[in-house]
Amino acid sequence: MIRGLLRRARRTVAGSGVGVGVGGVGGAQAVAGTGAGFGAGTAFGGGIVPGSGQTAEFSGGVDTGGSAAGAGVGPGVVVGTAPVNWAGGMPPYAVRTPAPAPTTAADAGADTDPASDPGEGRDRERKRRRFPFSLFSSLFTFWRTMPLRARLALAATVAVVAGVGGGVTVGYLAVRHELMQHVDEGLYNQARRMQAQLLLNRLRSFPDRSPLFGETQGNWQLIAADGTPLAVYARPDRIAVVVPTTQRVIPVSPQDAEVAAETRDDNLYSTHMDQTHIRVLTLPAGNGHAVQISMSLAGVDRQLSTLGWQLFGAGMAGIVLAAGLGWLVARTALRPVAELTGTAERITATHDLAHRIPVAPGARDELGRLAASFNSMLDAVQEATDRQRQLVADASHELRTPLTSLRTNVEVLADAQRLDPEDRRALVAGIMSGLDDLTALVTDTVELARGEEQADHFEEVRLDLLVRRCVDRAAAHWPKAVFQADLAECEVVGVSDRLAKAVRNLLDNAAKFSPDGGLVEVRVSAVAGQVTLSVRDHGPGIPEADLPHVFDRFYRAASARDLPGSGLGLAIVAQVAAGHGGGVNVRAADGGGAEFRLTLPMAPAV
Repeated sequence: MIRGLLRRARRTVAGSGVGVGVGGVGGAQAVAGTGAGFGAGTAFGGGIVPGSGQTAEFSGGVDTGGSAAGAGVGPGVVVGTAPVNWAGGMPPYAVRTPAPAPTTAADAGADTDPASDPGEGRDRERKRRRFPFSLFSSLFTFWRTMPLRARLALAATVAVVAGVGGGVTVGYLAVRHELMQHVDEGLYNQARRMQAQLLLNRLRSFPDRSPLFGETQGNWQLIAADGTPLAVYARPDRIAVVVPTTQRVIPVSPQDAEVAAETRDDNLYSTHMDQTHIRVLTLPAGNGHAVQISMSLAGVDRQLSTLGWQLFGAGMAGIVLAAGLGWLVARTALRPVAELTGTAERITATHDLAHRIPVAPGARDELGRLAASFNSMLDAVQEATDRQRQLVADASHELRTPLTSLRTNVEVLADAQRLDPEDRRALVAGIMSGLDDLTALVTDTVELARGEEQADHFEEVRLDLLVRRCVDRAAAHWPKAVFQADLAECEVVGVSDRLAKAVRNLLDNAAKFSPDGGLVEVRVSAVAGQVTLSVRDHGPGIPEADLPHVFDRFYRAASARDLPGSGLGLAIVAQVAAGHGGGVNVRAADGGGAEFRLTLPMAPAV
C-alpha cells in the first residue's frame, strides 16, 4: 500500500522551472515552477509546493496535518511554510486560479526549437555541405554563358591581377623585412652596449643620443626577474627614474621576465603602448635583471603605408591597363571567329554559298587555319550543291524528251479506233520503250543523287565472281556481242550492289558501241595491291575531243546521240569508283575501239 501511495505521489507538472519535494514517509515528486526549490513534508504521502501559476495537487487517503517548506531562486518561487490538507481535495489555502491546460507544445514544455528537429538539422547540414559546390556550379554556368571575348579578357585580367598582386605583395614584404631588420640591428647594437655596461656595473646614466639612430632613439627600461621596473628612461622629456617604481615606459611580458631570470636568451617583438607602435628588445643584464629597449615604428609604418599606397596605385593602373589590352587583344584575335560567325549567319539567311571569310596570305596560326578550313568546307558544300542543281536541271531537260514522246503516243492511242491493229501494236510498243527509257533515266538519276557510299556498309567482295555474273547477264541482254572474260581471283572492299552497277554500265556501254558479232574483252587482274577491271570493245572508238567529257553527267558524243541511253551510265561508274577509293579512265585502244579501266584497292590480307 505504501508503495502504491508512493507511485501516486510521484508526478511531473508542466511549467518553466524545476523543484524537488521530499516526503518524510511518503516520497518525492518533481515540482513545476519558474525557479528551483526544495520542499520537505512530514505528512504521510507526498506533496508539492506550488510555484508561479500552479495549484498544489495532492494524493492520499487520510487527512493528516503537516507542513512543507520551499526555497529557491527566481520569480514565483514559494518561500516559507504552509499546512498540508490530506483530505483528497484542494488545500484550504489554495486561493490561486488553476493554470489552464497546455494547448500548445510550447505550453506543455515541449522543445519547439527548429534546430531540435533532426530532419531540419539534416537539411541544413546538407545545404551547408552543398554550398561550395552550388557556388562553384553557378560560377561555372556564368562563365560558360559569357562571350568568348569577355572570357579571354577576364582570364587575362585575372592572370595579371594574380601576377601584379603577387609581385606587389612580395615587394612590400621584402621592403618591410629590410626596414624591420634595420631597426632590429640598431636595437641589438644599443642593447648589447647597454648590456655590457650593466654587466660591468659601469652604467652611470642612460644615454640620450645614439650615433646609429640619432634623435630617433627610443625608451630604455631595466626590469627585475618579476617584471618590476628598476629604472626607466623616457624620451622626449629625458625623464629618468632609478628606483624600484611602478612607472613603465615599456610593457613587460612574461617572456621578458624569463629573460631577466636568464631562462631565455632574448625577446624581440612588436607591440603597442599608448597607441604607439613600438619594437621592443629584451636582453639579460645579469643579477636577475634585464634591459629593455624600445623604438617607435611610426616612421617605418609611414614609409610602409606610403609604399603600400604607391604599390596599390601602380597595381590598379596595371590591372586596368591589362584589362583594356586583354579586351583589345581578344577582340583582335577573335576577329576571324566573328567573321566566320557573320558568314555562317549570312549563308543561313540568304542560302548563298558564295560568301567566304577573308584570309590573310600566309596565315598559319590556328584562327587562320580555321578560316581556311571553313572556306574549304564552303567550297565543298557549294560544289556538291552545284552538282545537285546541275543534276536536277539536266534531268529535267532529259526527261522532257521521253515525256513529250509518251504524251504524243498516248494522245494518238486515245483515237485507237482510227488505227489498224498493226499501227496500234507499234504505238503500244513505242510507249513501252519510252517508259523503259524513262525508268532507266530516273533510276540513273537516283543513283547519281545517292552520293558516296558510307564506309560502314563496306564488306569484302570477290570481284572476279561479281564480274562473272555481270558478264553472263550482259551476254543474255546483248546477244549480238561476244563477251570474252579473263578473270583472276581477287577481293576488294566495298558495296556489292554499287560495284555490280558500275560493272554492268561498263559492259552495256561496250556492247552498245560494238558491231554485230563484235568482241568485248573483259579482264580482271591484281597487281601491287590494286585490282584492275579492263573492258575493251572493238567499235568505232571515242573521238579525241570527247575523251575528257565521257564521264560527265548527261554527256553524249555526237556519234552516240542516236543510240539509246541517258548519258549517265559512265558518270555513275566514276562516282562508284571514287566512292570506293579507286578511279576510272578511258583510252583509245590499239586497232580501234575504246578501253575502260576501273581500278580499286585490293582487300587487305587477313
